[in-house]
Amino acid sequence: MSLINIALSGLRSSQTSLATTGHNISNTNTEGYSRQRTEQETQQPRFTGGGFVGTGTRIVSVDRLSNEFINEELRSAGENLAESEAFLDQVQQLDSLLASSNTSLTSSLERFFGSLSTAAEDPQSTTTRQLVLSEASGLAERFNILYQELNEQNSFVNNQTEAIIEQVNQLANNISGINAAVATSFANGRQPNDLLDSRDQAIRDLSNLVGLSVVEQSNGVVNLFIGTGQPLVVGEQVTELAIRPALDSNFQLDVIQPTSGTVLTGIITGGELGGLLDFQRGLITTSLNELGRLALVTADALNQQQARGLDLDGNFGVNIFNDINTQRSAENRVTASADNLGTARLQVNITETGQLTASDYELRIIGGTYELLRLEDETLVASGATPLPGTLTIAGEGFDIQLNSGAVSDGDIFFISPTRRAADDIQRVLNETSQLAFAAPLRSTISEDNRGEFTISDPRIVSDLDPSNQSILTTASGTFPLTLVFDEAANTFNVTGVAAGFTVTPAAAPFVSGIGNLLTFNITDAGGNSVDFEIDISGRPENADTLTISFNENGVADNRNALAQVALQTSNLIRGTAASTTVSQSLVDSYGQLVENIGVVTSQKSIEVEANQSIFDQSFTNREEISGVNLDEEASNLIRFEQAYNAATQVISVARQLFDRILQI
Repeated sequence: MSLINIALSGLRSSQTSLATTGHNISNTNTEGYSRQRTEQETQQPRFTGGGFVGTGTRIVSVDRLSNEFINEELRSAGENLAESEAFLDQVQQLDSLLASSNTSLTSSLERFFGSLSTAAEDPQSTTTRQLVLSEASGLAERFNILYQELNEQNSFVNNQTEAIIEQVNQLANNISGINAAVATSFANGRQPNDLLDSRDQAIRDLSNLVGLSVVEQSNGVVNLFIGTGQPLVVGEQVTELAIRPALDSNFQLDVIQPTSGTVLTGIITGGELGGLLDFQRGLITTSLNELGRLALVTADALNQQQARGLDLDGNFGVNIFNDINTQRSAENRVTASADNLGTARLQVNITETGQLTASDYELRIIGGTYELLRLEDETLVASGATPLPGTLTIAGEGFDIQLNSGAVSDGDIFFISPTRRAADDIQRVLNETSQLAFAAPLRSTISEDNRGEFTISDPRIVSDLDPSNQSILTTASGTFPLTLVFDEAANTFNVTGVAAGFTVTPAAAPFVSGIGNLLTFNITDAGGNSVDFEIDISGRPENADTLTISFNENGVADNRNALAQVALQTSNLIRGTAASTTVSQSLVDSYGQLVENIGVVTSQKSIEVEANQSIFDQSFTNREEISGVNLDEEASNLIRFEQAYNAATQVISVARQLFDRILQI
């Protein structure tokens, strides 16, 4: 019987090894499977008078061939690769949209200003004027289309975020269930190989979605954390994630932990979700804000220059594009936090487009004071006692904040985005070609009786014009024509003929003969409305020489204001950086910088993806060398264990024959 028992132990061990080998072969293509190997040892021998006699063999364990450090390396590599691939996929679409000649804003700007240049050559032509209006529509539509495309891409990111959160919660609950089963197996002194493989693969799948920190406990259970250590899975407990609209006018989604209310959006890194959120925060919002700033500057600059000119009917120009401070636009620039206790409704009015940044802002009410934080560089740009109700005048940022209704309360928070939606709001509102204001409102002449030799330029308006001060320049106001008389003794041009109720300063403008002089004058009416204009005078006038500045009546052939509009294409109209208030960029330069920055990021991410792919491939190869199933090796094991099995059966046969012989005796 002892011989039979020995043979049976070998038979059972070989059978277990064959089963394990077959299990390996069957799972060759199973993702995440780690090959298994039986560990066999000699059974306790039996002592006899002649010494110890062996009692056969037994399977001690079925081991899972896995290296935790290599597994962690593979998980981390997959996490980084998924993040960079998700970011690259989105930024390539953005780069293609903004840089393509078919969709680029640059081409629309060039066509519009090109049409203005053509119209300036023949300012009375209805055909060229109609072309200007058509290109103005095209420019506004290009802004609108770019906004819509970026908004759709942002919506896609939001939808992807929502889908990823659902997958994260499903995988987290799956891992929690496996943790419970693993803990039970470890308590019974056994290692559940296939469960551990399933859990490792689930963790890898989860880390491809969101960055994780993995901590393994002594009882076989793993705890998972995201962000800066927020728990996701702790033992069998799962802290599920959820989404809610962010404060930024519901434009983005915040990832939160509902149980604690913690917002995780800004601290999530790694995985597909980390890549998408990083792209959304870093490029989508920045691009929309930058496009909005360009739309505001373009509309405002052209509308202001249009107001400085006269149309074919001799009237001052009306807006080409819609007003940048409509009630709807002003209100849409502010979003109140849902947690606010106050009832205040605010609006943001653009006061100086050249000082706008592409940043968003956060306004906090703290007791009776306020703080305004520029989010781009986390700079506190304004603070002080709250004048609400009233107006918060924000110096150097290009806008102010007004209270529409209600009242603020301590702790209230408002998200302010001065430029986010402007590219969607811009529209052409001028429809009559005759209302394009191509002529300048003032002209100058030199008296034929002058004895000196000097030249003058036409006057240039250098202040903003609107209905409140445009009337100052007309002949009907009584101020014009305005006469300047040279006083040789004082070396000044003295202003004469000023109508009652108006003040011109300086009344005597200093002049130096023989060189070019730029003289600037201010005219103020009784109501405090004023206009500034300048004129170039050079040469050598003699005493009592005069020049006249008059309203440009019947100036239909004048193209000076059209040329001034053309010059806006290359003028510095935009603030260079948030840290610098200097207006140092043109429209094309600013858009070109945006495209260039996105192109650089796209190139960097392409290189990053290639590097992360190489790291992942190497990590995968390292894991396969240890945990992967080698069919050649398994085939060899199959033959070896089969031979051992057959040999054990032969021992049983011999033992049976011997036992039968004994029975026969």
